[in-house]
Formats: sequence, structure tokens, C-alpha cells
Amino acid sequence: MLTGQGSGSPAALRKMNVARVLETIRTHGPLTRQGIGVLTGLSKPTVNEVVDLLVGKDLIFLGSPTQKLDNPRPGPRAQQIYYNQFRKMIVGVDVGGSTIRVLLSDLDGKIISSLRGATPIDEGRQKILEAIAGLVLQIISENSITKKQIGCVVVGTPGTINFTSRKVTIAPQLPDWENFSIPDELNKMLGISIFVENEAHLAVYGENWKGGAVELSNVAIISIGVGVGLGLMINKNVYRGAEGSAGEIGNLPITIEDASSNFELEASATGIERAFKKFSKDPLAKSIINANKGKNITAKIIYEAATIKNKLAVALVREQIDLIGRGMAAICCIINPEVFIIMGGLAPSIEKYLPEIQRVIAKFAPSTPKLQITQLEDLSTAIGALRVGIEEVERSAIRKLLSIGT
Repeated sequence: MLTGQGSGSPAALRKMNVARVLETIRTHGPLTRQGIGVLTGLSKPTVNEVVDLLVGKDLIFLGSPTQKLDNPRPGPRAQQIYYNQFRKMIVGVDVGGSTIRVLLSDLDGKIISSLRGATPIDEGRQKILEAIAGLVLQIISENSITKKQIGCVVVGTPGTINFTSRKVTIAPQLPDWENFSIPDELNKMLGISIFVENEAHLAVYGENWKGGAVELSNVAIISIGVGVGLGLMINKNVYRGAEGSAGEIGNLPITIEDASSNFELEASATGIERAFKKFSKDPLAKSIINANKGKNITAKIIYEAATIKNKLAVALVREQIDLIGRGMAAICCIINPEVFIIMGGLAPSIEKYLPEIQRVIAKFAPSTPKLQITQLEDLSTAIGALRVGIEEVERSAIRKLLSIGT
């Protein structure tokens, strides 16, 4: 029986020891058995038993270092132990209002391939699901791997996810995207293990893993695009709330008088586009329309017009920036984040206004966090999906290995 420090049942200690050794090799490997013992504090017999167990299940493998030492010591060298990051692949999917992004990685999080395609938002649920499945199959085929090599597919989606049913319960950004299970529907199409999570929650994982919130404990991420979303990390834990609806900042009321309005309707890219249409007959609006030769006037175009001092665009942008700052200030009053990261399709346009947003936050919040645009461009959610997928595959492997239920 495996033993180690701590208290609890033999089964619990066994699980802890296996998990500790596997994570140590994954994080610090390659290592010798002695090195594992030093880092984990486990005895030599325990390390040997766990290593043999993990090797037998292909979770790790033994090998010799390829790099020669300048002054090698006489005698045999200690065998190096490597984490087997290639035994399974992970697919991370971000379903956005305009784009579906797909990443393929190994279990070390090394991105092997990426794809993206348009979200057929006007064609309904079934076509969106088919587009997701098609991109997943494409990335598998293009990399000459099989479905059996995929540990899981993690899908990030707008909306609230019910913990028990895993159904999307509220998702105003996508048509007919409520009261159904994404894992159930995609599993029918793909025959692969599927997990689903809110896009903003996954983005927090992504930023904390490889972005602007590495090693931080209290983080807020706001996504501003077709809709508005919020991801929160409190004391190193991604916060979902009692029913998974934490972070639905889009529902914040704007004014008491207008109960039909909310933060998302006004602060999103769609919001500023709708505001622009109210002035469509204004000469300043017509100059923007004419300059873009009849193109649909998007939020990005309005921001570009503001940079060349179109007075209507400047006024609309200032109004939106003030509203975004007020919404972020409300969050800062509640969780006091170390950093507030802005992501989403409108983030690049907003970047030059960060000092202005900072001033708005300082006006209303007791302290102001560091503000920054995401370093992961538009991949925060997909990268977070990879991280969640890796963790799920590892947990599943340990459960199967030890035949210990969850």
C-alpha cells in the first residue's frame, strides 16, 4: 500500500500520492526517482511504487537524457522520468457571436494546431452545432490523429450553464441557444467526450494560465463584443456562483426608470451600433456611411471614425467608454481585483481609452486595479478550454487508475 504524509484512509492517501507524483513530473520533469522524492517528500518505496504504476498505465515513461554532461561521473546515471504529454490530445472550442475558434493541444498545453470559422448565427442552433462539429473533425483530420486520441473537447459558450444538467439556460447572444445540452448534442455528432463551460469563466482560466493574470489570485475579465460577459477569479478560484450565473454583467440595470435596458444592450458592440443608427440621417453619420461605401457600420468603424475626430463618433465612443468604466467600477467595489483584463472583439478599439476607463473607475471605486487588454488576443476562452480539458483528463486517469469514485 502506498503511504505518505497526512491523514485519511489508505485509499485517499493512495490517490493523493499518485496525484502528487504525476503533477510533480508534469510540472518539473524530467526527474529522477530521487528528485521526485525530494520534491514530494514521499519515501523511496512509495515513489518507486507510484512510478511503476504510472509507467504501466502509460501516464509517464522512462528514458535517458539526450544531453551529455561536460564532466560525466563514472558509473550508471539515474534514469529520467518523463510526463507522457502525447498520450491524449485536447480540443478547446470558443463559440463566439461571429467566430468559432478551435485549438488542439497536447497535455502540456502546447498548441499543435488552430482553426476558425464563421458562426452561422442567422441559421439557428443546428447549423451552429454542425459548424462546431465540422471544425473539430477538420482539426483532427488535418493533424492525422484519431478520435480515440482525443481526451476531451471543451466548449466555451455565451450564456449561463446549469451545473446539474449542463444545459445552456440563458444565452441572448445566440439564436435558439437555450434549454439544451451542448455535450449531449455534440457527442451524438462526434462520439467524443464533451464538456461545456461559460466562455468568460474559461477566459479566466486562460488568462491565469498563459495570459495577463499568471500567479494572481483575484482577477476580473470583461469581454466586450457582440455581447458583454464577465469572468471572476476570487482567491485563486474561478467563481461561478450558486447556479452558474455569476458574471452575467450584461444584466446589470442601467437606470431605474428604464427597466427594459441593461448593461449589455448599451455597452456592447451591438449597443454602440444601435445608437449610431438613431443618428443615421445626421450629416456626421452620413459622412461615415459614405466613407465606408454603404458597408454595414460596425462598432469598429465607429471607433475608427472617432480617431479622425468625427464629432458624432467621438460622442458615441465617449458615452460607451464612460458606461464601460462605470460597470467595471461596480465590479471593483465588490471583488477588488488585482487586474482587470478587457477582451472580446472590441478590445483592440478600446485599448487607447484605458486611461479614460481608469479615471472613471477611480471616480467610483475605492481602489483601482491594473487595466490591460488581453495578451492572448482572441484566444483566452479557447486556451482556458484547453486547460480545463487537461485537468479533466488527468482527474479521469487517476480515478480509473485507482478505481476510486469521485
